[in-house]
Amino acid sequence: MTFIEPFLLWGALAVAIPIIIHFWHRKRGKPLPWAATQWLTEKNQPQSRGLRLDNILLLLLRCLLLVLLTVLLAQPVLNWLDKAKPTRRIHLVQPSAVITDNYRFELDEARKKGEQVVLMNKAGNPLALQTAIDRLPVDNTELHLYIINDPALADVPAITVPPRFKLHTVVDSARKPRPYLALNETRRLYIDQSGKLVSTTSPGPTTQFRPNPAHSGPIHVRLDYRSRAEQQTVRAALEALSGVYDLTLVIDEKVSTNTACDWVLTDRPLLTPELVRSPKTLYTVSGNSRTPITDNAVFTAETLTPQTSERVANGQLPEWLGEQLVRHYGLAERQFPLSQRALNALFVPTRKTTETQQAGLQNALTLLFVVLLVIERWLSLTKNA
Repeated sequence: MTFIEPFLLWGALAVAIPIIIHFWHRKRGKPLPWAATQWLTEKNQPQSRGLRLDNILLLLLRCLLLVLLTVLLAQPVLNWLDKAKPTRRIHLVQPSAVITDNYRFELDEARKKGEQVVLMNKAGNPLALQTAIDRLPVDNTELHLYIINDPALADVPAITVPPRFKLHTVVDSARKPRPYLALNETRRLYIDQSGKLVSTTSPGPTTQFRPNPAHSGPIHVRLDYRSRAEQQTVRAALEALSGVYDLTLVIDEKVSTNTACDWVLTDRPLLTPELVRSPKTLYTVSGNSRTPITDNAVFTAETLTPQTSERVANGQLPEWLGEQLVRHYGLAERQFPLSQRALNALFVPTRKTTETQQAGLQNALTLLFVVLLVIERWLSLTKNA
């Protein structure tokens, strides 16, 4: 027998409560006045030594009820029948020429042995991978998973797999071209192999770029703050960001919205049609804790001044604005495979049981709990204990 929530079994220690109450109730005596007590001598009084347990059956029932309640909360599952069934080995393969070339021998041997080889419908999507795993049989399955070590797998906190599980990964040696911003005819802004944002005119010979930049030329910025102090603070942060990475930021502080902008920083409320109408424009809205409804809007409840924002007071505002720009233009796409430690932490073995198996045991234990509770109440009322 296994338990879905085994840590709740610690609640069985509560079985000591009815035992303590039982002995405490016995020790608590009530003096009763009796006129003939003076004629009794001490030698005629019976001596009681040691511990005497009264109503043992009632005490055992109460202890058993607490233990049974703990077991019910821990959600037990019977797996005796599963051990008698033969193990079924399934090979789940990501559709990729790299996978089939590297594991051709293993997959051919699996087919010769009559083992099931399943080809996934989609590749590279962790949610699609979890869906393909969930569709497999759960009874006595030994899963062999063949996938490309893609950093996009880390987009989900965990991927659940059967207890009998083995992972086969391969790194795609073909490097993906990097997204970049063309600052001018020769200078490019991108994230290098160490994960740092760099602006250079001479990238390394092994660095490959996409055919077209995510953005080219100057970035047109509009500042529209009702507070002059906040407007000056944000402008200073943008100038610092421009100086570090040689960005050409054309800053417009006019209220007019007729000019097309690449980046709008404001503390004024935005309407949904405005966000949808300009998907290529990045909006940074301060003093508003609204949840973003589009990918091109960033909301913060802080007012961006040194007196009201810890981020500004610590000098982190230029870095925070730079992270928004990098995320908006897609420069932070992961390029490097996950480590073996990260893969082991990502795939979590878990035992999935059929709902009928679990429900049958839960119903039986619940019925037993109700029957014992009725018997306990009857004995308690009968013996006034």
